Amino acid sequence: QEKFSPVKYFSIDRVFRNESLDATHLAEFHQVEGLVADRGLTLGHLMGVLRQFFSKLGISQLRFKPAYNPYTEPSMEVFSYHEGLKKWVEVGNSGVFRP
Repeated sequence: QEKFSPVKYFSIDRVFRNESLDATHLAEFHQVEGLVADRGLTLGHLMGVLRQFFSKLGISQLRFKPAYNPYTEPSMEVFSYHEGLKKWVEVGNSGVFRP
């Protein structure tokens, strides 16, 4: 019998990128990465985890858009409405690892 234990791993760190700066792209930001492994998880579970995470940051208006990531399928970009900019901005990317 195969041994398996559900796990949750998360990492938060400050990162830098060489990119043109504008209101939604900064050279320095905090990146959060997470991995949840269990049997029977669905895209709905992932969306629930993302909604819960962003709600704890005070972000409640979310939209999910299908996206392409070479290492996950299905994949989604996560957008939130920014009151100051009066537009939806990307706040995350996500996906389900293939077996």
